[in-house]
Amino acid sequence: MSNDVPDVIAVNSLVAHILGAGPSAFGLDALPCPVELTLRIELDPSVVPNDADSMPGLGVNYSSVSKAVYAAISGKSFANPAAIMSTAARVPLALEAVKAVEVRAVLPRALLHGTCAYERRYERLEEARSIEGELRGRVENMGVSTIIGLHPHERAEKQRLEVDITVSAVPEGWGHKAFADDAYKSSAFGTLESLADTFARHLLSLDTVPVQSRVGVTFRKPSALPFATPSIHVSRSRADYAQRGGVRDMSTAAITQGLAGGAAEASSSSAPSSSTASKRRGPFGASIPGERIFLAIGSNMGDKVGHVRRAVRELASRGVKTVDTSRLYESDPMYVTDQEVFLNGALEVRTALEPLELLRVLKEVEAEVGRTKTFRNGPRVLDVDLVAYGSQVVSIGEEGVDGWLRVPHASVAEREFVLRPLADMDPDFTLAGVGTVRDLLSRVEPGGLVPIIPFPSPSRPMRLHRPATPAIMAIYNATPDSFSDGDARRTDASHALRDCEALMALPTPPAIIDVGGMSTRPGSQPCSLDEELARVVPLVQALRISDGALASVPISVDTYRPEVAAAAVEAGASCINDVRGGTEQGMLAAMAAASVPVILMHSRGDSTSMLTKEAHDYDSYGGVLPGLHAELGDMVHHALRAGVKRWDIVLDPGLGFAKSDADQLSMLKHLGRICEGELAGYPLLVGGSRKGLVGRITGRKEARERDWGDAAVNTVCTMSGVVDILRVHDARGAAESVAMARAIRDAK
Repeated sequence: MSNDVPDVIAVNSLVAHILGAGPSAFGLDALPCPVELTLRIELDPSVVPNDADSMPGLGVNYSSVSKAVYAAISGKSFANPAAIMSTAARVPLALEAVKAVEVRAVLPRALLHGTCAYERRYERLEEARSIEGELRGRVENMGVSTIIGLHPHERAEKQRLEVDITVSAVPEGWGHKAFADDAYKSSAFGTLESLADTFARHLLSLDTVPVQSRVGVTFRKPSALPFATPSIHVSRSRADYAQRGGVRDMSTAAITQGLAGGAAEASSSSAPSSSTASKRRGPFGASIPGERIFLAIGSNMGDKVGHVRRAVRELASRGVKTVDTSRLYESDPMYVTDQEVFLNGALEVRTALEPLELLRVLKEVEAEVGRTKTFRNGPRVLDVDLVAYGSQVVSIGEEGVDGWLRVPHASVAEREFVLRPLADMDPDFTLAGVGTVRDLLSRVEPGGLVPIIPFPSPSRPMRLHRPATPAIMAIYNATPDSFSDGDARRTDASHALRDCEALMALPTPPAIIDVGGMSTRPGSQPCSLDEELARVVPLVQALRISDGALASVPISVDTYRPEVAAAAVEAGASCINDVRGGTEQGMLAAMAAASVPVILMHSRGDSTSMLTKEAHDYDSYGGVLPGLHAELGDMVHHALRAGVKRWDIVLDPGLGFAKSDADQLSMLKHLGRICEGELAGYPLLVGGSRKGLVGRITGRKEARERDWGDAAVNTVCTMSGVVDILRVHDARGAAESVAMARAIRDAK
C-alpha cells in the first residue's frame, strides 16, 4: 500500500549573517544583518526505505543540509528575502528523496517594532526543477498601544497589545514599511474582534498589499486576564468587504472614531453620505471631511488635452488640489456652434480658499495657460468654472460682468457637458437649491458627448463609442524570448523601426503600437532592468522622431517596472501598459507623475506564482467574474488614491494570467459584466492574441499558427459592443475580422 503522507524533517532556527537583503523597510541601503531560517523538508516515503541506516545515500542528513544551507547564504548579499529563501531551498531540493521544502526566513533586525518574516513552499518537479508557491509576508509580535475594552476602567488609558500580521501572495522585494504606521493608535474599540476586523480592512486598503492578497491579523491582549492571554485571529480578503462598503483606510473618520460613548461596533459600515457639506466621498466611497468643491474644465483650441493637464498642475501650485476627476469627453459647442468641438471634464478639488478667492485663482490659471478674452461662449484655450462649493449658495455681482459669481453655477442644470462628468464622480451629489446630479442629468436631452482616451500630443485622443468597435493595438515585442514572436533581431532599434513602419503601411494601420522589452508570459524569467531599458527607450525615441504616421501614433510601453515606464514616457511614449496593474512598488506613483493613459491589467502574482492552484482560485468571490470585478475595482481604487486620474484609466481583464481555461471562456462570454457597476464607463482592452487558451482549443502548439482562433476571439469582442481596444500580434488580420464582425453586428 502506498503512503501519500510525506515524512518530514526540519532544520529549525539556523542563523547566518548576510551582507544584505535589499533596501530596508525604511528605504535605507542594504546593511549586514542576521537571518534565521527554518526549513521543513518533506520526504517521499517510497524513496526513503524503512531501514535508512543501511542505505544512508537515500536519506537526508540534516547536519549536512544545515551546513550546506549555511555555506550557501552566509556572507552573501541578496536582492531580497525571497532570494535568500530560494537559495536555501535549492540545497535539499537537489536530493532525490525530497518532495518539497517549506522555508521560513526571519529578519529580526528589519523592523523597529516587531519581527519581519517570509514564508514560501517549493515543490520538486522532474529533472531537478521546482515550482515556487506564493510568497507570504509576516510581521510578528508587533507591540501597539491603544484604547481597548468595554469597561470604564479599560477606557481610562491605553493598553499594550501584540499583533501578528500575515499577507499572502506578496511580490518578491515586498517590504513591511506599511505596517509601521500609527493608524491603529488613534482608534478606541470595545472588543478585539472589532479591532482585528477593522485593522484587516485597513491593511487591504493599502497600496502595498496586492489586490489578490488575503491578510491574517492576530491581536493578543496580555493584560486582560491574570492567568492567561486571550487573542483573536481573523483572515480577510477584499471579497469579504465587498458587501460592506469595500476596504477602507483606518484614517477614515468613520472608522477611527471606534467607540462613541458606548460599545458601538467599529467594523460596521453605513452607506456613504451624499451630504454636500459634512463629508467628501472620494474614489470608491472613501470619506474625506470638508466641503465638496467641483470645477468644470474645458478647452477647444490647440492642444486641448495638454491644456487640461496643465491646468490641474497650475491649480495644485496655487493650493487647489485635485482629489478626483471625471472622464474626459468631446462635445459639440452648445451656444455658438461655428467653432471646434470642446474637450470637457470635471474636477473635485480641495482648498482653503473661499468661493470668491477661488474664482480669482481660476481666472489666473486660465490666463496662465493662454486664454485671452474673446466674445462670450466663443472659443477658448481653457475654461475653468466653479460649479459647486459644498452646500453654499453664492450670488455676487451682475451676470456677465467681471467678478460675478453664482454657485451653484447658473447654467449647470442645462449643460450635459458639465453634469455627465460630475456623474462620473458622484451622481448623487446635491447641487444646493438645484437638485441631484442624477436627477438633473435625466432631464437633459443627450447631446452626443463622446468619451475619449486622452493620449498626449503629438498623438490624438481616441474617441470611444457605444456600441464599441475595437481599435487595434499592435504588439511589438523587442525581445528575444517572447512566446509568439521572440527574435534577437527585434531588440535592434533600426530593425524594429522598419517593422513598425510596415505596420503603419497596412490598409488599416493600428491605432496604437505596444512596445515591450521583457517577456511576461507565464513561467518566463525577467530580464535585468538595464536590459529592459536598453531595449525599450531607444526604440520609443526612434519611433517618435521618425517621419510619417509613426511620429504621431500612440505608443504604449508594456512594463511593470516604474523605472522603465518613466523613462519610456520621457522618451515619447503615450501610454503605460502594466500587466501587474500598478501593484509593483513605485509604479502607481510613476503613473501619476507621467500623466498619460494607463492600462491596468488584472493578474495575480508574478510569472511563476500565477501558475499555482491558489492563483486560479476565485471561490471566495463566487466565481471568476465577481472576483475579477472586485479585484479590478481594488486596482482602480489604489490608482485613484495614488493620484492617477480617472480619465487616464483603461482596464484589461488579463486573459491568460492566473485564470483557468474555463474562467477565460466565461470572461469572453460575459464581457459586458466586467465593466459594470462602479467600473462602468472605464475603457476595456482585451488581449487574447495567440494565448495558450487558443492553442489548447484549436490544437495549435505553435503560437504563430493561432491567428484563426484569434479571429473568433476578435469577433466575440466586437459583437459584444463593450471592448474598446484589442491587443494583437496580427494587426492586419485583426482589423479585417473586426470590420466583418462590426458589419454583421450593425446590420439592420
